[in-house]
Amino acid sequence: MKVTAFIRPNSMTVGKNNVSSQTHVYFRVRDVGVDIKAVSELSINPNHWSAERQGYKPRVSLVPEKKQNAFDKDVQFILHLISEQYYRGADGNWLKILIQEYHHPNINRLQGKTGEAYSVLYQCQQYLANHPMSESSQKRHTDSVKKLERYERFQREVMHKRGFSLRIDTMTTEDLHAYHEFLEKEHEYVYMFPAFYQDMKTSSIPRERAENSLNRVFSRLRTVFNWCIKNGLTTNNPFANYELGRQVFGDPFYLTLEERDKVYDADLSDYAPSLSVYRDIFIFQCMIGCRVGDLKKLTRDNIVDGAIEYIPTKTRRIKPRLVRIPIVEKTQAIIDRYSDLKDSIVPKISYGYYNKMIKQILKIVGIDRTVIDLDPKTREPRMRPLYEAASTHTARKTFIANLYKKVKDPELVAAMSGHSEGSRAFARYRQIDDEMKREIVELID
Repeated sequence: MKVTAFIRPNSMTVGKNNVSSQTHVYFRVRDVGVDIKAVSELSINPNHWSAERQGYKPRVSLVPEKKQNAFDKDVQFILHLISEQYYRGADGNWLKILIQEYHHPNINRLQGKTGEAYSVLYQCQQYLANHPMSESSQKRHTDSVKKLERYERFQREVMHKRGFSLRIDTMTTEDLHAYHEFLEKEHEYVYMFPAFYQDMKTSSIPRERAENSLNRVFSRLRTVFNWCIKNGLTTNNPFANYELGRQVFGDPFYLTLEERDKVYDADLSDYAPSLSVYRDIFIFQCMIGCRVGDLKKLTRDNIVDGAIEYIPTKTRRIKPRLVRIPIVEKTQAIIDRYSDLKDSIVPKISYGYYNKMIKQILKIVGIDRTVIDLDPKTREPRMRPLYEAASTHTARKTFIANLYKKVKDPELVAAMSGHSEGSRAFARYRQIDDEMKREIVELID
């Protein structure tokens, strides 16, 4: 990589006695496949310029020595600055901004803030700190900030792009594609560059990401850019020509009431006692339809006048809505079974272990009909036995889908599921099965 200062050749055609003409100094970076230039605010009479010295010629009597020294010092400082901060992938816009910031250190002051306000990472952090959102959304935004922070650090430390930082005023569609490629391949980089990831907790080590997961990351980043534009922080929108992938979900599968009751009535006495406990927890969740995060927080205080009352964590900070689920016979039987617990309604659970136990229980009971879900990585439909595809969310889907089949009233069901009005997630539960179609057709028979 070579950095030089120069003046335009056509500016050197002035007469030898011309002492008033001035021309600007340009800076140039040449590297493998790179040749970028940008003009500075430094100016000099062409007759006084020395290409070899990249500054004033020796013994220029018409210009004060102090002015010559200051000029030469500026040129050398900018050359050093460019050499220090250059990274592979830098373009002419980067060079232009770097020189501009040298001449005007405060040019990036924005609403009383320093140049950091132009940082994409900084604005993501500001959005997270100042925008109301649910606890789950806050967790996901925090995770997105960590990904972006790691990407910038990866570019600086592994790809040797010194000073690399994404900025809201200059970020491009190409930058988005580069970031997408990083997230898509990061699980491979863990093995290619182990030193970079050596300090991460094992549970935090990046794994292969599904397309839906990547789309959510970029959807959140787009939200931050829209927020910046709305608040007058920038007019740049790299998403204007970026096609954000659509999240794809399969139709929700769930246990029928007959299958649910088969699990409820199953004799599991020949198995480990913990299996019966997790079966009770799963059926309890099927009966009240809460998310697993809310299930873990329920206490005896949530039992109010013959019903379970709670405010869903997911929407608590944005639009708190009290959900009230009447306690029916099966629910009460499970509550009574664990009446000796000091505070909790059902025993405490480990999320990961709960998922495994649900699969095991359904397999033992014989809930093995084939369901179709989407492979999160390939987004291709796959056929699997229900017990293999089941998770904690299957309990919530079982509650919602069976209620909807019975009452066919989305507002009533949403009131008990805790979905917000117009929720796209809830719309997926409105899958009309053959039984419901038959009922409708019979109306015109």
